[in-house]
Amino acid sequence: MPILSDYLDRIEHWDHRMFLSLYKSDFSKRTKQFANFFSFFGGLYFWGLMWIIWFIYGFFTKDYYLLVLFTGAFNQSVIIHVLIRYGIVRRNRPYIKLKTEGVKQHDDFIRIPYIMSEAEAKSFPSGHVTFFLLFGIVFAFYFNSWIIFLIFLGLDVVMAFSRLILGVHFPSDVIFGFVFALLYALLYLGLTYPFWIDLYYFLGPIVSRIFLFWLYI
Repeated sequence: MPILSDYLDRIEHWDHRMFLSLYKSDFSKRTKQFANFFSFFGGLYFWGLMWIIWFIYGFFTKDYYLLVLFTGAFNQSVIIHVLIRYGIVRRNRPYIKLKTEGVKQHDDFIRIPYIMSEAEAKSFPSGHVTFFLLFGIVFAFYFNSWIIFLIFLGLDVVMAFSRLILGVHFPSDVIFGFVFALLYALLYLGLTYPFWIDLYYFLGPIVSRIFLFWLYI
């Protein structure tokens, strides 16, 4: 299909050109430290910490609804995300594809070898952009607030630029991060979340009994 191939080549050429234009700009050089700091809030370290906080909150209040709502959204969406990113698209990150252009990766949290080797460093779509907005939508749903959604949407734009500045994503990666966040949220909140809620409330007492049994052995 030469027409499709030409179209994809044009997209990739635009992607590379736009990425390099921002990555090599003075703005990028001045904001790399901030981008690295802000990028932390879109990663698994931060959201894992939030999960622990919600778990502790649920333990004391016996209200686990936000915890299971968040966990269900993550579990369902990350399965789809991994299949797309590592099974279907398998697109290398900019610091791999454009190494000859002097592109380096500046994200301290994906530099750790046991988390992400170069061979595993795929970029489409951006997980930071996707899941930051997805969890923002989950929060907005929980609190029934459009303001929360708009706040997360605005912050996610900053997240998208931070991923470009750090050399770990192309423009199309972050653009489709917004698209996939909306698709994941639509699938989860529009269709499947009641099943995940029922599953976790069913498993919760079982896990608690196993934990208490192990604790008192």
